[in-house]
Amino acid sequence: MSPRTTSRPSSAPAGFEPGDFAFISDYLDRWADEVPDSPAVTFVDYFASREGLRDTITFVQLQQWARAVAVRIGALTRPGDRVAFLLPQGIEYVVGFTGCLHTTAVGVPLFAPDLPGHADRLAAVSLDAAPSLVLTTSDKRALVDGFLAEHGITAEVLNVDELRHGNEELAASYTRPDGHELDDVAYLQYTSGSTRTPAGVVLTHRNLIANALQLKEGTDSSFKELTIVSWLPLFHDMGLLLGAAIPVFGAAHSVLIDPVAFILKPLRWLQAVSGHEKAVTAAPNFAFDYVAKRVKPEQRAGLDLSGVRTWVNGAEPILPSTLERFQEAFGPVGARPDAMRPSYGLAEATVFVACSPHHEAPTILQVDGEEMSHGTITTEVAEGVTPVQLVSCGTPVGQHVAIVDPDTRMRLPDGQIGEIWLNGENVGGGLWNKPEETKALFDVELLEHAELPSRGWLRTEDLGVFVDGNLYITGRIKDIIIIDGRNIYPHDVEFTVEESHDAIAQRRLASFSIATDHGEALVVVAERYRHNPDAGADLEAIVSAAREAVSLDHSLALHDFVLVEPDTIPRTSSGKIARKATREAYVAGTLSTTPILG
Repeated sequence: MSPRTTSRPSSAPAGFEPGDFAFISDYLDRWADEVPDSPAVTFVDYFASREGLRDTITFVQLQQWARAVAVRIGALTRPGDRVAFLLPQGIEYVVGFTGCLHTTAVGVPLFAPDLPGHADRLAAVSLDAAPSLVLTTSDKRALVDGFLAEHGITAEVLNVDELRHGNEELAASYTRPDGHELDDVAYLQYTSGSTRTPAGVVLTHRNLIANALQLKEGTDSSFKELTIVSWLPLFHDMGLLLGAAIPVFGAAHSVLIDPVAFILKPLRWLQAVSGHEKAVTAAPNFAFDYVAKRVKPEQRAGLDLSGVRTWVNGAEPILPSTLERFQEAFGPVGARPDAMRPSYGLAEATVFVACSPHHEAPTILQVDGEEMSHGTITTEVAEGVTPVQLVSCGTPVGQHVAIVDPDTRMRLPDGQIGEIWLNGENVGGGLWNKPEETKALFDVELLEHAELPSRGWLRTEDLGVFVDGNLYITGRIKDIIIIDGRNIYPHDVEFTVEESHDAIAQRRLASFSIATDHGEALVVVAERYRHNPDAGADLEAIVSAAREAVSLDHSLALHDFVLVEPDTIPRTSSGKIARKATREAYVAGTLSTTPILG
């Protein structure tokens, strides 16, 4: 694959005008001309001030700063060279990303070397991408220089913040590079590594704009005059599109918060969206549970969430219980059920694929759990069978989506669970430096279906089903547990176990199977709830409760249950439970188990 350009067969549904497909720089030029003094990006720094120190730039300032950065990148790179963003969350990240999109270099969204717990991933990804230039800030420069030296990476380093002021002459010298095409590679979006080693998805300028247009249509938003609030890491697909690309594409005001600032005090997220007439925000499912539990009633009283048009909920299984808890907690201060938008997306498709309809409360389907384990969805729940609730992610926007039998490569009818395949202008060109995986995943043939394109399909490795036109996500192919011929979905088992005893932390479990003399057997590893230090004294009762719950809800025997200490289950860079790594630690006997108290 060329480091400069990529192309793939694609046949996206009609709906977008040819003129809509332009470079990000074209969109930014338009807003700098039409709304020069409107706020473009604000970073609320809670580490500089407990109340949050706000720093804002306008669209004309963003244009000038990004152009200055682009000129420097152009002088330090050749077409196709990789530019790694070893930047902290903030305005500089948006400027660095936007500036790089003005050039023929290929961006690599990463993070500063001092991000806790991610040193190994940063090293692996940096060595894979082989950047010739690194963007950082003055206060991170010494860390970056040390990181590059430690790992033998030879690259120029540019401090983005040093170009913020006095950049007029440099910015004025910017011209679009000769031969710059929409199908040039724009950036490499490295996956979180939940089911495989992190890999760089090759995304073009066309992919980025196509997905922005799809998101615009799917959320029924013009974006202009919206306030987009995000604490999501900018080096992840959803955080990058929502916090950096969409504001530049659509003239929205991006308000950014550091993810750690949110975790330390979740109220900050809600305060940032409170009071706005037109606000949009997004988060994984766990965050909605987190604020419902951690934000106290007296703190909620000061919020006004009536102006939040959209709460995008995605990136992990969406639980009906979470939606209910969030609405119960924040409905009294204006959060509307019809603003909650369950969604589905993945980095290989830039990010956005589908979301629930605007002005409709989420659709929740109750299905027969036994039939679901055999690959069929039915809403008629047999007597004695534990029902399973599925949350609809709505309908796909601007792209083809098919549910496919991965073995036969034939499309499955509605109501049958299969692998989700995608085909559209937003689907990336492959995985960086991985030709075999690219061929296996990004240019797959769909057999015997005249209504849809035959070539150019992306295998997502996600499992899903269509029911009445709505897309439901049921799991990951590589995570699925098969016991006695039944498909067991890990998150269903994990939800059952976390609800079985107060000593088990929520959303902090991993279930998987291991081979025994009697076939595959189910294992669950769960973290102890950090506010229950005496769990070791009740270990027998906790294990018993977990076994009973799994037996009752799933008609399964729990081969082993392991309670471990808080924050010890392996996670991906985006915070998802890494089931494969947890299984490896279990087999190796390296889990940090909770001591039994006598």
